[in-house]
Amino acid sequence: MLKKIAMLAAAMSVALVGAVGLSAQGAAAPTPIGAWFGIARPCTATPYTKPPGTEDPTICRLACNAATCPVSNFPVNEVTMIPTILADGTVLADDFAELLDHHSTAQGKWKFVGVETIDGRPMERYQATFIWFQARGPNEIDPRNPLSSFAGVVRPRFVTFFDKDNPDLMRGFIQPYLYPMTDQFGIVNLLKGTPFPQPDPIAPLPANCDPTLQAIPYCFGTLHFYIRRIQAQ
Repeated sequence: MLKKIAMLAAAMSVALVGAVGLSAQGAAAPTPIGAWFGIARPCTATPYTKPPGTEDPTICRLACNAATCPVSNFPVNEVTMIPTILADGTVLADDFAELLDHHSTAQGKWKFVGVETIDGRPMERYQATFIWFQARGPNEIDPRNPLSSFAGVVRPRFVTFFDKDNPDLMRGFIQPYLYPMTDQFGIVNLLKGTPFPQPDPIAPLPANCDPTLQAIPYCFGTLHFYIRRIQAQ
């Protein structure tokens, strides 16, 4: 029995030393994993005046590869959003428009794609995309067929820039693409000879977002954002 107690004490001692060692090394390096809150606003002029200090021309130029982004056709002037980045590469996103047009929570994937210099500072770039179910507008719904409210999906390109020296604030942009994939009855159109939707919302996103092009998928425009980490309290 004394031998077992001695062995247990030794094991506890090793565990304690290990714990102290980890504590001495400090906390793990900050990452973008967590829950975030923020507001996205179109990069281009809108009918409403943006609150002073909300513009981010650096991010908008980077997003559109140009001095200015094409005029946005996004139906609202701003989007309040709650994205969540998970350690397994999953991203979840909710936004205030779910209260207006009844679209679903978005789900998708994110990944690290490299380091970029933003306003003279090296920042980690994380690129994500996610999908939500999108409803038709009220005037497009057949009152005799509730299923006709299902229009298709929206899939945005969602890019964030993470500064390890300021880990609770991220800048970035979002470019939402609309995939109208149902008929007037809300039934999904299929690519001929396959069980897959047409257009395919899983295919690679177009390289550029241009709201002046009536393409499928259709990109509404580029919105920039600041998001802040939601802290445990």
